[in-house]
Amino acid sequence: MSADGGSIAAIADALADTFPGCEDAPLTLALVRELARAEPVATTTLATLTGRGETEVNALLGRWPTVQRDEHGRVVAFSGLSLPPTPHGFEVDGRQLYAWCAWDTLFLPAMLGAPARVRSRCPVTGAAVRLAVALNGVRAAEPDELAVSFPPADAVSSADITGSFCCHVHFLAGPHAAEQWRADHPASVVLALDDAFELGQRATRRCRPATLAPPEQVTLEAM
Repeated sequence: MSADGGSIAAIADALADTFPGCEDAPLTLALVRELARAEPVATTTLATLTGRGETEVNALLGRWPTVQRDEHGRVVAFSGLSLPPTPHGFEVDGRQLYAWCAWDTLFLPAMLGAPARVRSRCPVTGAAVRLAVALNGVRAAEPDELAVSFPPADAVSSADITGSFCCHVHFLAGPHAAEQWRADHPASVVLALDDAFELGQRATRRCRPATLAPPEQVTLEAM
């Protein structure tokens, strides 16, 4: 379904708190952009990039429940961007990454300052989904009339974002799939693709640069 600006703004306000790192946008952006290099990120690297002490950086990351680390203490996933594989493939500058949910793939390009190619799958029909996402919008998508599912905002917990939110957020391949998802999940919210993109821009406004680059000519080719 489509949503008006007021509805999107209300949902965005409800979801903004699921991005605890946005209280410190410079550190958030440094972390997601280093993670987009497709290598685990050490806190010493973040300290150098942001001009802070490693102890301070570690303390901040320790308060952010959306930070996931490996056995060496390096960050391997944060704020929807993941090195460990998930069902949502996310390619940036030829590097293979992953996202925790369908919605992450729509707002991460603006945070990274780079377009992305996305591969996913509709949980209702099993159809393969492909998108080319620029900083300012979705440039191409297959199949047509994609929608995105969301759980009710009051059921979301930032302490367990993957378990309370991400596992319910999918690309739905067309009106029939959207109707079936709503029938099976009556409390869910289903948004048209462009509305889901706008929701991501609103919800992550504090986390990203105020000025975005012009639209890029990213396509589905070579996916």
